[in-house]
Amino acid sequence: MKPNGVLLNTSRGSVVNDADLLAHLNANPGFWYGTDVFNGEPSGKEAEWKCDLSVHERVYGTHHCGASTK
Repeated sequence: MKPNGVLLNTSRGSVVNDADLLAHLNANPGFWYGTDVFNGEPSGKEAEWKCDLSVHERVYGTHHCGASTK
């Protein structure tokens, strides 16, 4: 992707390669990533989980509300 692009992922966490995406974010200060899914995120309400992408300063993550609606 372009160094100043924005990637939005609202499908599945596995659509992107986390290591490659993190490297691109770190190498390109104008690049942003927005998502409501992360690889390996827990399916339950409470669980210990860690993801380097989820704490990156240019990643905007929201919860996947479609799974929480009746």
